Amino acid sequence: MRFVNRVPAVTVLLLVQHALMAFADPLPPSVDPFYTPKNNDWKDKEPGYIIDHRPIELPSLVSDNNTENPLTAHQLLFVTRNASNLPATSLTTVIRPQYADPDRLVSYQVAYDAPDVNCSPSLGVQRGSQGNARLWNQIQMAFILPYLLSNEQPVGKRPFLNIPDYEGNNAAFTVGPQSGYHTLDSIRAALNSHNYTSINPGARTVLFGYSGGRIASEWASELHASHAPDLNIAGAAIGGPPPNITKTFIQVNGAGSQLGIWVILGMMNAFHELDSFIRNDIQTQYSSSFLGPLTVCSNPKPKPPSIPPKANVTTWFKSGDEFLFRFKHILDENGVMGRLINQTHKPNFPLYIYQGTSDNLTAPIGDTDRPVGDYCRAGADVTYLRYIGRNHGQTIIAGMYPAWKWITARLNGVSDPAPRCSVEDVTKDDAEDDNEIKQDDSDVAGQEFGDDLANEALFGENGSL
Repeated sequence: MRFVNRVPAVTVLLLVQHALMAFADPLPPSVDPFYTPKNNDWKDKEPGYIIDHRPIELPSLVSDNNTENPLTAHQLLFVTRNASNLPATSLTTVIRPQYADPDRLVSYQVAYDAPDVNCSPSLGVQRGSQGNARLWNQIQMAFILPYLLSNEQPVGKRPFLNIPDYEGNNAAFTVGPQSGYHTLDSIRAALNSHNYTSINPGARTVLFGYSGGRIASEWASELHASHAPDLNIAGAAIGGPPPNITKTFIQVNGAGSQLGIWVILGMMNAFHELDSFIRNDIQTQYSSSFLGPLTVCSNPKPKPPSIPPKANVTTWFKSGDEFLFRFKHILDENGVMGRLINQTHKPNFPLYIYQGTSDNLTAPIGDTDRPVGDYCRAGADVTYLRYIGRNHGQTIIAGMYPAWKWITARLNGVSDPAPRCSVEDVTKDDAEDDNEIKQDDSDVAGQEFGDDLANEALFGENGSL
């Protein structure tokens, strides 16, 4: 266990090394014609219908030399739904590791956390991608390390990997229903892709996502009963949740204000009325800073000004925080987890949820206790781990190995031995804590990895937007 806890930090360094290698640039989603259907025939198709497909090249994500890459990948343009449950399209990337089992699929929702479509995983995981999209997405492949390696231990034959652009082509970061629809329909598309990928249509599927990826994974779980009850999902492992987007904005405002701005911009991308109000309400001197993250992966010239982490963003608006109240219905309907769960509307697969009790990025631990309680009262199977005293970055390191074990058991068809609804407090009472990556949650730039390197991975090479 001690060795396993050291692996992620070492692997992050290795992945950065490969992320920095230069290849021919693939086209970003904003200008790549593959992201746009050639006609409107798709609008009458069922969710998960594959409109178009293409093979792509991946960098050598797990090797420290230039030997042949054991990973191959295919991208699928598929039919899905937007935040208003209207027909839309999105992309997903299906990766095949060496020795992959066509009856296993892990849907990995990467925490790309940005209101810019050019941050999407479909671009970032490609060989030759550049800038923040490359760093953000390729580094996070460390979080599914066992499923990328080419031997069969310790998790058995490797599953195929499904990595969706769950924010969609409008980069609707934190818009829960859209993220859920896109995730579920990306899985449908992956299971429909046998002719291109060799995945079996009935493959056992497990979802995994941390932090921003947790948004998509939780909402997919919440919408499963109504939108995709036919999907063969064996479980969902979801960690570091932001269960209430409004509370997340309030929590980080003045401590990690970049994240709060990204949250509001993601909602603006999906809802015109909120977008129009914010653009008219922002004071002129703050407009460039506030709107700058809309191009965080698009390499604009000149670059927008940086956002001070301790800025009180509500003072940037003429009406202060009025938008939180005027658009409460939008923020609640699309940003509060657990609202749709009841005894007749719950996932038919087990959930594994974990969060640090000192997580100062997402919300107080009590805000995660609430939707967990909603799931439990509805009769869902939930294993809930509360990592006592750990913050956002520390929890992903501490919780990674147990999550791998749980995911692997679900892929193997092993029943969860925990009671139908169990809660466990995990304390820092052993020496392994000395091996964990340390960070201060007030530094949002380190939210996923917990070290200085994360500043480049998440906020650009200069540690800022």
